[in-house]
Amino acid sequence: MEPEQRDETVRLTVPPTLEHLRLVRLTTAGVASRLGFDVEEIDDLRVAVDELAGLVLERARGPLEVTFTTVHGALRIAGEAPTGEPDATGPVSVDTLTRQILAAVADDWDVDAGGGRARFCCVRRIPDRR
Repeated sequence: MEPEQRDETVRLTVPPTLEHLRLVRLTTAGVASRLGFDVEEIDDLRVAVDELAGLVLERARGPLEVTFTTVHGALRIAGEAPTGEPDATGPVSVDTLTRQILAAVADDWDVDAGGGRARFCCVRRIPDRR
């Protein structure tokens, strides 16, 4: 009998420096591995998180909070950090190469800013290995 798949959440908070992005990538790999992603899929998720969290950290003026949630057969990775710009709203500029990379490694993604915070979200379906 296989264990029941249940929705769960892992939270990680890191200082707003690119040096701490390594911890976010490492946690991404650990969560994805536990959910049954293979090595290539884990690398794809690490790339997606690296790109998206990097965009948020460029604006961050406080800790980056990242949440890994499993919901309805997908892994959702979301992060946000304060920007110190309460009036700045709208999408964060993403160059063409980054868009192409994210389209290849994530099922869905978004990055934006508003209300004094920058946010990203990345979704990847959990593989069915039955």
